[in-house]
Amino acid sequence: MKIVAMAARKGGCGKSTLTTHLAVAAIQDSKRVAIVDLDPQATVAEWADERGDDPPDVISSQPARLSKLLESMRGAYDLVLIDTPPTTGEADRMAIGAADLVLVPTRIQTSDIAAVLRSIDKASAQEKPTFVVFNDEAPSRRKTVAEETRSVLAQRGIEVAPQVIHSRIIYGESQDASKTALEVDPKSVAADEIRALYGWLTQQLNQQTNKPHNRQVAG
Repeated sequence: MKIVAMAARKGGCGKSTLTTHLAVAAIQDSKRVAIVDLDPQATVAEWADERGDDPPDVISSQPARLSKLLESMRGAYDLVLIDTPPTTGEADRMAIGAADLVLVPTRIQTSDIAAVLRSIDKASAQEKPTFVVFNDEAPSRRKTVAEETRSVLAQRGIEVAPQVIHSRIIYGESQDASKTALEVDPKSVAADEIRALYGWLTQQLNQQTNKPHNRQVAG
């Protein structure tokens, strides 16, 4: 079972939407998928409630129970995504500690990037493979902005996922309907972006398979 922590210190970056879309992409790849929702706002849990019996399974939990919960899930799932609240605290620390890989979604804005650096520092302290994902980027914005930001982060040793996820109406509309762009319009550009990001994520997780890794949650 692979575990991915979705960590973002700043709210409004589309983290929960990205989490649900990656989960559905994995389901469409015939993976058994669950999301652990550590956010007290329970955005993902409420999204799942409206889906009825449609996967993924979503489990609301508290940080203190995360370690035991994940242990009980082993063997039942291929991939678990942990959605964390947009604040510094126990949930963030426990999720990163339990993860095989950490994704840090962010908008390309100065205040958002500053928050990213704090998330990266925490993940690095726990020696977890960590990647920034440029999310909710305006399609009309010149592409060089993302490349310039990617270059600046690279100078600090921070890796960025190759796929940029752009702001598109279908993300919000599908989320409001407790669906995803992958389900509402599988041939959309949004769906293609998510599948590309999921494919890259799968490659990164597979690369971790043979590497020594401490999977215990930091105490």
